[in-house]
Amino acid sequence: MIHITPLALTELTSYLQETKSEPSVRVHLTPSSCGGDGLLSLSVDKEFASDFATKAGELRLLIDKGLLERTGAVTIDFKHDGQDSGFVVETEKIPPPGDGGCDGCSGCFY
Repeated sequence: MIHITPLALTELTSYLQETKSEPSVRVHLTPSSCGGDGLLSLSVDKEFASDFATKAGELRLLIDKGLLERTGAVTIDFKHDGQDSGFVVETEKIPPPGDGGCDGCSGCFY
């Protein structure tokens, strides 16, 4: 299951309209160089047969079914925090960055 907060939906829809991008957004794993498996990120992508897909407003939200099994429910949010504002992807089964593993950048996906 992929959940998106109302603010994240508004921000993501606005961004995709401004950039004239397709309205299909993937939650995916970005490799990490600090010892963890990586970070969950968002990208514009097409849908594949191996995906779980759901609709939110005009957006189609995608995640590989295997990754979804590892993460459990995924929530996409948008945080306003000065210069660090942006999208945040949180999961049900994966501890937040800094809750174990390495002591480096605190951005690993376990």
